[in-house]
Amino acid sequence: MSLPTERAPEETQPSSAPAAPNAWRVLRWFVLLLIAAIALSATAGYVNGQSQRRALLAETLARTADEQFQLGVEDLDAGRYEIARQRFEYVIQLDPSYPHVAERLAEALVALGTPLSTPVPAATPTPNLAPVEDLYTQALAAYLNGDWDAVIDTLLAVRAKEPAYRAIEVDGMLYSALRNRGMKRLRVEGTLEEGLYDLSLAERFAPLDSEAEEYRGWARLYLLANSFFGVNWAEAVYYFAQVYIGAPYITNDVYLKYAIASNRRGDELVLADDPCAAQELYYQSLLAWENPDLIPTATQAYHLCEEASAPDAPPPEATPTPTETPTPTPSS
Repeated sequence: MSLPTERAPEETQPSSAPAAPNAWRVLRWFVLLLIAAIALSATAGYVNGQSQRRALLAETLARTADEQFQLGVEDLDAGRYEIARQRFEYVIQLDPSYPHVAERLAEALVALGTPLSTPVPAATPTPNLAPVEDLYTQALAAYLNGDWDAVIDTLLAVRAKEPAYRAIEVDGMLYSALRNRGMKRLRVEGTLEEGLYDLSLAERFAPLDSEAEEYRGWARLYLLANSFFGVNWAEAVYYFAQVYIGAPYITNDVYLKYAIASNRRGDELVLADDPCAAQELYYQSLLAWENPDLIPTATQAYHLCEEASAPDAPPPEATPTPTETPTPTPSS
């Protein structure tokens, strides 16, 4: 009887079938990582751009405050007290903590004979006789509807009836309502002074967010530029150019005022025999506003600039005078 022979174990060979799915899986993760990297890079670029704009705006406002303060000191020393007062008040709007501006403003007011503080009678609102809880409920409903005027008026009535009632909630809602109404006035309605006033009131409750700070800075810069419009065209061009580049949306007339200021300043430069600088301003004016009436003036400035920049013609060369050659005398 023969013994059964043992079966040799079968050799197993690795299958190459899963290789393709693994490759696709790696490729898929690579594509996802690439998309994520692009998104992160774009986000970082946007954030960096916003930071640079805010830094540029802060630098511009600080430089403007310095310039206006120094000009105010010069006006004060020269006896131009009203102009000095306006400059110091504007510096305080830009930076309430600016060194020595309050003292200088007081000097200007004393010289003008203006009382340092003029009492303004407060407007007496129509009394709301509803209970405090009902008023708070009304304010909350108005808040949810985005009716910022009603929120502010109703919460002020709550505060007048019971100052300590839900103090934290009332302060928070007042901050949001004043901030949002101020931003609406700046962004939608174009009433910059009223919007700046709302933001200054909101700031009493809490610091403003970066968006509100940015809009406030551009609104202040627009008002500064507008103060020079029709008075000093060079300064108007300088400040309106910054608003036009950084925040052309702040009002609906930024492009037009920048174009007009550039046009008028160009006219001044033509009269001052500087057609090349005038040509550049005319060009900027036409970029902001396609004014067909300006094209002939801009073309003339261009030709004047070309003539002024052309090299001088060399002096004509002198024609040499031929010298007579003496005729030799024959010897005898």
